[in-house]
Amino acid sequence: MPCSVSNFESGSNRYRPNVRIGNWFEDNCLELDKMVSFRKMRDRGELLVEKARTLFDNFQKEVQLAAPKHDITIGATIQLMPIYMNIQDMDTSELQPALSVVINEYAIRFCQTINEDCELTVAPSERPCVRNSFRIVSGDDQDRSGEKLKYGQRFRLECIAPSDDPILLYSAPKRNNLSQAINTTFNSSKYGEINLPLGLVHRSKVLCPDGDIPSAFTNWFCMHVDPCKRFESEGETVPSNAPLVIVHSATNRNLAAENVVTQTLFGPEFLVSVQNYRNVFKREIWKNVWMISNGHHTLAKHV
Repeated sequence: MPCSVSNFESGSNRYRPNVRIGNWFEDNCLELDKMVSFRKMRDRGELLVEKARTLFDNFQKEVQLAAPKHDITIGATIQLMPIYMNIQDMDTSELQPALSVVINEYAIRFCQTINEDCELTVAPSERPCVRNSFRIVSGDDQDRSGEKLKYGQRFRLECIAPSDDPILLYSAPKRNNLSQAINTTFNSSKYGEINLPLGLVHRSKVLCPDGDIPSAFTNWFCMHVDPCKRFESEGETVPSNAPLVIVHSATNRNLAAENVVTQTLFGPEFLVSVQNYRNVFKREIWKNVWMISNGHHTLAKHV
């Protein structure tokens, strides 16, 4: 008598619904372990969604800029904004871009405040906040709060937070092997050569004699936007909301807003570097033209 073969769609159809098959006990323990681990991380605030919420609260905290004045004073809280962004197929008239601090998706798991692992971009600025506001301090380690900033005078840009050990904005020349001294996620280039990036460093490391970063790398100074007036304007006060050129003292290169868009945790933003961009008349183009803003919009013409 031939044997008959029964067709079953799956092995589970051989048993009733209340019968457990396979490694059901191990699977149940694994789910319980996941739930216990989730609750512990939630209680300690280690969930990624909570870290992201804390990050946005810290970076987007509103900041009060300095009182509107005609001149820029040392110790004032300001914004560095490009006068004009000449981006093809993009209307930047209402963008209000400003130099901003951004954190990458890898560092968010370890720190939710501004730190040395953060990078710099040019981002839309609806209002002054912690990530797009800086404090001007003297470049000679002297307390010159309240004094007017002058063309050619060295100064430093200090992040608003943290306040116990301030973080300074700096750039550095290439090493002897032509590698970059600052590690960044994205880089821009000019004629095939990678531009010098921007970085952040604690002031305690700069002032330390054994520090890897000299204090000169954190110094900047302003020049008149018109090359024909730079000699006669040396020593004059720097006006607010006026076009100017910001130069890195150690490399003699200008702060530049690049026309390269990158995706960040805060949305699409533009890269920033330290590079000279001039036309055939040896005049800086729009990438090197900035203004020190105190919150009021400028009426400067496109450069």
